[in-house]
Amino acid sequence: MAIKMRVLYNSKKKGMAQFAQAVASKYELPINATSGKFPPEYPCDKERIVVLGLSAKGELTDEVRRFCAELNKTRAYNVALLVDGDQATADNIADIIKNAGTNLVGVKVISFGGFLMFGGTLTPEMETELITWVDEMVKAAV
Repeated sequence: MAIKMRVLYNSKKKGMAQFAQAVASKYELPINATSGKFPPEYPCDKERIVVLGLSAKGELTDEVRRFCAELNKTRAYNVALLVDGDQATADNIADIIKNAGTNLVGVKVISFGGFLMFGGTLTPEMETELITWVDEMVKAAV
């Protein structure tokens, strides 16, 4: 299925990078459609969906907050949010994205465990669960 899609993440945990790569592989996204750098090297431009993965608890960094606040419909029609953290932080990020004017198709809160770069890796079970979730988010975005 060809879809204009980006997978962006802001996390030092291995599991988040593995998740982004799994989505990119499944949807055969070009190399520049996946980024772990914030702000990303290539700006979002009329993406059908942006899958945004963040490791965050409590206070957001300024770069993450600003990026989310700029996700309007000229950048992304739909956003699916994956948060490695707590529900309160996910709700805060979701509010910022909604207020930016794009369509938030879904929010999922997970835990990769560990601490910073020593965080857990993506288990096969978690990969299956997350790819299924992304499939649902893509269907909601089309």
